[in-house]
Amino acid sequence: MASYRPRGALARAIFEKVHNDQYLDEYDTRLWYTLNKPLSERFQSKFISFERPDDITLNWLEKAKSVSANIWLQIWHTVARVFLGLFMTQTDVNGLLNRGSMFILSEIQFKDLLAASGFDLSHFSKNSTIDMLDIGAGDGEITIRLANSLLYMKDDAPLRVYATETSWTMRSRLQKKQFIVLDDISEVSNIPLVSCLNVLDRCIDPHQIMQDIYDVLAPNGRVIVALVLPYVHYVEYNSSHLPLSPLLPHWPKKARQYPFEIEAAMFFEMLENIGFRLEAWTKAPYLCEGDLRQSFYWLVDVVVVLSKKVRL
Repeated sequence: MASYRPRGALARAIFEKVHNDQYLDEYDTRLWYTLNKPLSERFQSKFISFERPDDITLNWLEKAKSVSANIWLQIWHTVARVFLGLFMTQTDVNGLLNRGSMFILSEIQFKDLLAASGFDLSHFSKNSTIDMLDIGAGDGEITIRLANSLLYMKDDAPLRVYATETSWTMRSRLQKKQFIVLDDISEVSNIPLVSCLNVLDRCIDPHQIMQDIYDVLAPNGRVIVALVLPYVHYVEYNSSHLPLSPLLPHWPKKARQYPFEIEAAMFFEMLENIGFRLEAWTKAPYLCEGDLRQSFYWLVDVVVVLSKKVRL
């Protein structure tokens, strides 16, 4: 007997979504956090394994399923994206429609990763506000989770959050969250915690961003960086969609994809060569809210915490 295929575009979309979501329900989410094989001891000793999604992550996934199940909302988003995409970038469209929220780690997981890196808020919190800078903060949802992780570490510390973002619709959303939105990273200095989450493979000059981070980071501070692997660079705001220079030297040989562990080690070595010290790292999913096709999507992130070496 031939398999059943419903008639009509909407009926087919709902039918395929049911099957796609069934696959998601059966997927072993522990694979998001585990390695196929260990790296060299130099890097493996810094690895922090979260093993499986925690309750906060599971709650985010349930919320994403609920939003995706609102068929009429998803139809509206689909139509609006096609129309608005004629005039705006996809990021601007998502900001305007209040859709496409992201998730990497929960507040507790961020806290544990920072603690494993030796990050000590007592160096910065004596009679002063703790400053945090998130570069390319998007809609600010991940920024909030990272900021909350600092409050878990020291709940009496006053916190001030700076952010940068190129999308005008996302900047508006950040301002509504009471973040201080900067036009340039150099507007601040001596920052205890800087984050740059899934930005290096989407910006025009990733090496300049890493230099800017080094310059504004406090001596005892930490940088938390997330990068999707396998590394593929795409710049949304220029016509070629290419960076001035790639982050990792093997790109753009796209046919030659390295295993996660090899490419992660290449990334760590590049970071150390430009003046940072690897303090802790983990593997995690880069989750995104879904649509008419399925409840959520994910890519694989390597998330690293760095300190800066003193340059001679």
